[in-house]
Amino acid sequence: MTELYCLSNFIDFSPALNEPLKHSNRIKYTCFDISTNYVIFGASSGSLYLFNRCSGKFLHLVPNKHGPVTHLAISANEKYVAFSTQRSMICVYAVNLSALTTPQVIYAKLGSDQTLQVTCIHWTQDEKQFYYGDTRGQVNLVLLTSFIGKSLLSMGVHAILFLESPVIQIDDFQSLLLVSNSTKCILCNTEYEEYKQIGNRPRDGAFGACFAISTNEAAQPSRIYCARPGSRIWEVDFEGEVLQTHQFKTALAIPPVKIHKFQGFEEDANGKYEENDEMLEYQPQNLQFAKVQMLNKGFLLAFTEFALYVFDMRASTVVLWCNQFERIVDCRVIGKEIVIFTQSGSLYSVQLNSLRTHACTLVRQEKLLECACLMRKNVKYFADKAREDYDLNILNQVKRFLINRHEFELLNDLSVIFDAIMQCEAVGDNNSSGSSSGTAERSASVGAVGYPNVQASNNNSTQPPAREVYVLENAFCENIKSSKGSEKHFKDALLTVTGKFGKNIIKYKFNIFAEEQKKLVHDLIPSNERSIPFNDIKAMYENDEEIVCRTKKSLNAEANSKHNSQLTNTSQQISAEEKTIYNLYLICKSAKISNINFVERYRTLFDEYTARELIDLLSKLEKVMQEHGDSAEQSRKNCFEMYFNYLNSELIWEMDDYTRDYIAEGFTLLNTSTNIMRCDNCAFPLRFDNTCSFHELGAVLLRYYWSRNEQVKCFDVLMQVPALLDVLAKFYMAENNVEKVVPILLSYRQPELLMGVGKSLNLAAWARCFEQFVDLQQGRLCCVNCECVTMVDNVNQHFFYTWNCFLSIALEYLQAQEILAMIFKWSNFIANDAIDREFYTRCLLKG
Repeated sequence: MTELYCLSNFIDFSPALNEPLKHSNRIKYTCFDISTNYVIFGASSGSLYLFNRCSGKFLHLVPNKHGPVTHLAISANEKYVAFSTQRSMICVYAVNLSALTTPQVIYAKLGSDQTLQVTCIHWTQDEKQFYYGDTRGQVNLVLLTSFIGKSLLSMGVHAILFLESPVIQIDDFQSLLLVSNSTKCILCNTEYEEYKQIGNRPRDGAFGACFAISTNEAAQPSRIYCARPGSRIWEVDFEGEVLQTHQFKTALAIPPVKIHKFQGFEEDANGKYEENDEMLEYQPQNLQFAKVQMLNKGFLLAFTEFALYVFDMRASTVVLWCNQFERIVDCRVIGKEIVIFTQSGSLYSVQLNSLRTHACTLVRQEKLLECACLMRKNVKYFADKAREDYDLNILNQVKRFLINRHEFELLNDLSVIFDAIMQCEAVGDNNSSGSSSGTAERSASVGAVGYPNVQASNNNSTQPPAREVYVLENAFCENIKSSKGSEKHFKDALLTVTGKFGKNIIKYKFNIFAEEQKKLVHDLIPSNERSIPFNDIKAMYENDEEIVCRTKKSLNAEANSKHNSQLTNTSQQISAEEKTIYNLYLICKSAKISNINFVERYRTLFDEYTARELIDLLSKLEKVMQEHGDSAEQSRKNCFEMYFNYLNSELIWEMDDYTRDYIAEGFTLLNTSTNIMRCDNCAFPLRFDNTCSFHELGAVLLRYYWSRNEQVKCFDVLMQVPALLDVLAKFYMAENNVEKVVPILLSYRQPELLMGVGKSLNLAAWARCFEQFVDLQQGRLCCVNCECVTMVDNVNQHFFYTWNCFLSIALEYLQAQEILAMIFKWSNFIANDAIDREFYTRCLLKG
């Protein structure tokens, strides 16, 4: 017999959840998400409200100033909450319930267009990344980085897909990304950057799609389900081919189920134990499902504004639908629960259970009268199940309960069920006297009803699972495979995939013996460096034996020896930290040879360390690089470059002095230059190359020192890296110290700096610039530090040091008469051909 289901275990969370809002009629809940331990709401005020899921107790309020919250999602490990706001912001909150710590929320703006909004957010199983889609049709990947004991966060937003219409739903499984927008569904293999449109029939509307992952591929392969117009759902394989279209429009012409809530049947004396609903004729339902998700691994849950729908995709049948909720906004599946959030701000929970499971639960809860009423409504179902399920003898408690209460009318209605239970017990007793075959048959029968065959499962488990690689064709697909001649090129789909990340879109697996890494070692690292110590490490993994760690010195000894027995190195087991260091060495070596920044490959490794631990790790990595031929200075530079590529410069404000000094040391090392002309009096830089590695990092470092009144440390850095003088000029401008700014503008040799600062200079400051520029043309440079003048030669090595360039910038901020007056004042020091006629023409045009 077909299994019947019901919605039970109804819980109304609303009273407890509305408690924090009882003093404000203005604030409303706008969205929610639920996890194992939390229920979190976004509000119209922009704040997040955190509740304990089990007790309903209010835990924490997270304020937010970026507008009402529109979408919300909790990460798989419950460490982070991603949410979006009406002001086109995507934000992340690191869950911290401490009342002593200010909640940390990081955010990024979607764009300059205020109408651009996030439409959905989806976390991957890796808590360090999530996807979000927006109204313009763009799908973005957000990578999170924690730092300094995982207490600080930063995030990078990277565009992955560009579609032509708003994104409706996003789902992922391993390296596969499923995106449904208003016109189509896209299946993308992010590892190989292959993509394919599912089906070739366009649609217009909000239709969702999701993965259905099976635990038993042999019995029930994993599938993709895509909602279609007219209450239809496509069943799709992982190659993007539509296998079947499930039609539910006509099947939905059935009565809705009512949630099983026991409210006292004894109160109705006339119609006791019976409901007198009118027999209505229900029409087919033409629906569109904007969001679909899996329920209990075998069922598909969908919803509209007015009802819930549950489908059995294996049997292509409607399990049930329920219209007892007012204006549904969103639904979530958590374990066995279906959690419903309504437009009124209410939150409800129900569970999908088979009728026999629900009946047994009611008996265990001693709700025997409610169980009897349930059995009366489904007499044929329970009678059939009682003949095949020995465990239903628990319902005999209902029989004894009704006899004790003298409910003989109801007992008579249920007699066929109790007779079936007695027959099943009698068969069980007869079989148990001879053998256990009856029990075995009953077990098999139970397995056939709702559980996978154990023997088949065991047989399958002995065979190693096939390793599948999904390479998607760049072509459309029909419900059946099209011939080669009918294939269309994917350019017609108005879709592009950014190739910026390649295989690094999904979290890189740090396994130094993966095939690609072994090939990397063979192809990129010179032969004299590639065999040691990686072969030894590989041997340890393959043979689980101790290995010999060899240094460069021992290698020389081995080369001079004819027998391996003369090696003097001691054997030792390699530690997890050593494996990490060798892995980092490989990544660094690959980056240097291929000239590619591999920061995404070691970001996850660095995230596991505090600031101090990371510095110690890099010190050990330096030694490994030196053992393989790099100089001490070059090894140190390599480690600093890896560290700075990983580091978010704004975190400098939160670091301790030890880490900050380490960063200053590394920044100076990477930017130190010997080609600097210095002041004769104080040795401060006068002429230099203004190119700078990690300039933003150095700028933040100087801002920190300056804000703490540590000007000495600022000038210590500037003495070695004068390329940061543009930052110093902005400090002086903020203090209105023009006397210090002018020498920097003229010595920095960057027109952009003068153009940026020039709008803040008054006429007197520009006059000072003219005066020092005349001195500069004569080889006299004024020191920024001590203001002494030093004579230099060959000042005209840069186009900035010409009258045409200087006067053109000045003309942007001064009147023509003012500039001409200054030119006349210093005309004796200006060569006849130093200023082009075009400049005077511009002066006449400006007036």
